[in-house]
Amino acid sequence: MIGRGRNLSERRDVLHLPVRSAEPQRLDHFVLAAMNWRSRTRIQGLIHDGRIRVNGDSAKPSRKVRNGDAVSVHLSSGTGVPEDYDDRPIDVLYEDPWLVAVNKPPGLLVHPVGRHVYDTLINYLHHHYRETEGDDGQPVRPRLCHRIDRDTTGILVVGKEAYVHRDVQIQFERRFVSKEYIALVDGEYPSEEESLEVPIGEGRDLDTCLEHEVLKASRTGVRVLRRFGGRTLLSCVPHTGRQNQIRVHLASRGFPITGDRQYGAAPPPEGFPPRYLLHSSFLRFYHPRWKAWIELRAPLPEDFRHTIDRLEASATPSV
Repeated sequence: MIGRGRNLSERRDVLHLPVRSAEPQRLDHFVLAAMNWRSRTRIQGLIHDGRIRVNGDSAKPSRKVRNGDAVSVHLSSGTGVPEDYDDRPIDVLYEDPWLVAVNKPPGLLVHPVGRHVYDTLINYLHHHYRETEGDDGQPVRPRLCHRIDRDTTGILVVGKEAYVHRDVQIQFERRFVSKEYIALVDGEYPSEEESLEVPIGEGRDLDTCLEHEVLKASRTGVRVLRRFGGRTLLSCVPHTGRQNQIRVHLASRGFPITGDRQYGAAPPPEGFPPRYLLHSSFLRFYHPRWKAWIELRAPLPEDFRHTIDRLEASATPSV
C-alpha cells in the first residue's frame, strides 16, 4: 500500500487504492488486503458509514471491484502526520548529498508495517528532508539500503538519491558489504573464535528456523570480546545475510542473545534492558559517487553500555 517514491511525511487522511487485480473481488476483501492493520469488521463498518467509496460512490461490502476501479478510504481525524516529528532526534553518523547513515535506537521500526504507519525511522527521515532538493533539483526521497530489526541498534544506511540507493542496496544483496555486530549472550561461550555454519530458514522460533522445509546455507564468524562469568560479549561478522541470522546462529549454538526470548533466552534479569542486546557497530561499503570505500562505526546505545558497565563492576573483585 505504501508505494515506491512516496513521501512518507505527507498526511494520509484519505487513502487512494487503485484496483489492479485481473479477477473481481469483494470490496471488503480488497480493502482488508491493503489495510492489514484493520479488522474485517472495522472495514465493513467504514463501508457502511460511507467512508470507503468506489469511483467516488458509496458501496456495499459485497460489491465486486474490478481492474481499473478506484477505491478511496476516508480515515478518521488524528491519522495525519504527528506534530512532534520535529522533536524526534536522529543520530546521524555520516551524511553527504547522496546518502545518510544513522545510529538507530532500540525499539524503533525502520519502515511502516501493520499498525505502525507513522512511528518509523523512514517516516522521520522523510519528514526531515521533505523540503530538501537533491543535486538534480528533485525532492529528496530517503530509501532504505538495508534493514535491521526493531530492537537491533546501530548503523543503518539510507539513500537520498535513487542511483546511490540502488547501487548500495545491490552491494548488500551481493554481500560486498563488511559488517560487524556486538552481542551479549547468555552463558560462557566455549571458543575464543569460531565460524558458525548452520543452514537456516524462515520461522518465528528456533525450531522452525532450523527445521524449515527450505534451508539456506549461512555463516557467521564469532569472536569473544569479554567474559563476565555467566555472560559473554561477542563480535559477530555475518558472511551471509539470512533473516535474523546472528540471533538464530547463536541460539542454535546454545548461547542465545541476552533478552532474546523469541529464540530461547530467559527473560532479561532485573535492571537489564527489556530487549535483546544486539548492535550493528561497523559497516564498510563502496560509495558509488565518491569512488571510495566508506567505513562507519556506531557506539553502543546507553542501555547496552550501562549493562556492560554493570557486568564489569560485578565481575571486579572488591579490595
